[in-house]
Amino acid sequence: MPAGDDRLGRLHASMRRRRLDAYLSVRLSNIRYLTGFTGSDATLLVTSRGDCLITDGRYDVQAREEVRGAEVAITDRKWAEIRQRLRSGRSRRIGYEAAHLTMDSFRSLSGERTERWVCGEDLVGPLRMRKEPGEILAMEAAAATAAASLLCLLSAGVEGMPERDVAADLEREMKRRGAEGPSFPPIVADGARSAMPHASPTANRIGATGPLIVDFGARKGGYCSDETVTILPGRPRGPLRKVYDAVLRAQQAGLSALRPGVPCRRVDARVRESLDRSGYLKYFVHSTGHGVGLDIHERPSLSPRSKDRIEEGMVVTVEPGVYLPGVGGVRLEDTAKVTGAGCERITFLPKTAKPLI
Repeated sequence: MPAGDDRLGRLHASMRRRRLDAYLSVRLSNIRYLTGFTGSDATLLVTSRGDCLITDGRYDVQAREEVRGAEVAITDRKWAEIRQRLRSGRSRRIGYEAAHLTMDSFRSLSGERTERWVCGEDLVGPLRMRKEPGEILAMEAAAATAAASLLCLLSAGVEGMPERDVAADLEREMKRRGAEGPSFPPIVADGARSAMPHASPTANRIGATGPLIVDFGARKGGYCSDETVTILPGRPRGPLRKVYDAVLRAQQAGLSALRPGVPCRRVDARVRESLDRSGYLKYFVHSTGHGVGLDIHERPSLSPRSKDRIEEGMVVTVEPGVYLPGVGGVRLEDTAKVTGAGCERITFLPKTAKPLI
């Protein structure tokens, strides 16, 4: 993905609005977004005098090949290097990513002069909310790989297999088809266990009565996909078909509300209003969705407390769910890109009660 001067330039503009002389980024996905560096240990110091990625000798060659728009400094004493650069640059107002900088590291950097560290806000997250075309293409490729992998497993049959074996096979199939790996450990939950939104796969064998929830995604070019399907038997037991139809209507309401200028909390409200009309709102226990990109969960949040607005170029999930204890759950999730006129799905497995294969 493109990185370097333009993205760093937008960060500098954000710093100027806050009157910051320097900004310290420690979140690796932010550093990758800004510079292209893909290693597992680095810090990025952005100042009015210049930008520098600080890492150690393990990444000397890699950093010099990958980093765009910033100097590379190799050292095994990165906090001392940063302190020296802040002193020599006479930085009086410093911003930092408080949610990602440990207290020990902060103390190493600030010493007795904590008054200089004036902004603990993540300034890069807002820059990442609107995706560039190349970022969206990477997510579309990841989504296609993930969907093809799941369809391959389902066509071979999963009934009778342990949940954790299906999850492991899904990860292997995504890698075999060119993914760097999964976006996150897949959720495979069958029967009554599907009423747990984040159930970890177990040795329980997948039965014939369902429901079977599979929440999965692949990573390509560093970017994630995210999709959830719920698979019902041909003749669903009890209330499951009614629940499925209610969740599908709620998801369609959320997708229909995705358009530029709409508050994110309003998208969440449309989903909740639909589930309330169906009588299932009390069984919806999480937010409607989230942004997707280099991280599986990014801004904006589609929740009742969100202060963000939908903008063209955002990529978000819409994933309502109903979870009936002792019975099972239904969750339907698509990832969609926001266009000038509304949204377009970039995940494409059918969200119907009919079998996927």
